Amino acid sequence: MARNSYIQTISAIQCVTLDEAKIHLRVSQSDDDNYITSLIIAAQQNVENYCNIMFFRTTVVQRGDSWGDISSLLISPIKSSADIALVSIKYYDADNVQITANLADFIFDKYSQPARIGMAPDFSLPSLAGRIDAVEATYSVGTTLASKVPLALKQAVLIFIGQWYENRQEAVVGRSVGVVPMAAQYLMNPYRIQTLGIDVC
Repeated sequence: MARNSYIQTISAIQCVTLDEAKIHLRVSQSDDDNYITSLIIAAQQNVENYCNIMFFRTTVVQRGDSWGDISSLLISPIKSSADIALVSIKYYDADNVQITANLADFIFDKYSQPARIGMAPDFSLPSLAGRIDAVEATYSVGTTLASKVPLALKQAVLIFIGQWYENRQEAVVGRSVGVVPMAAQYLMNPYRIQTLGIDVC
């Protein structure tokens, strides 16, 4: 068993605006706008990676060596089953020819977290070629509305932005700093989707 996934297309929407970040940072000048914008992007990515979720509409391709490797999807939406959809399933048959499967032959359980793919009744899974990444599932995950991002996750993003803006190096000399990001972790933990230790690329 060997599963991996990659982002095919990603949304440019951010859950925190530049104005919101500057209010949080108590910054009024525009000198650091580009830097703060980069922190917003990095902080959102950090929260998404920790929780194994995508906030906004993203197309993910998940590959594996066997049918079981796509039975559980690696990336989830923000606890909203309406924000995930199965796009396609492709596989290499016994002759090593890539085939696009009929989605009607599968059951897509979008209500579980992570979402699952199973066989429809009276359907037998085709034999696969003896190769790596013999099967792949493409799915769309995430919302299109910033208002659907929970306030707890938005606050976690703001905490990371504040921490990175105030402390631009790994070590801070001459002052005592508490472990502020732990607060962000407490906010993120209820939204974290477990992937059983399997790497998400």
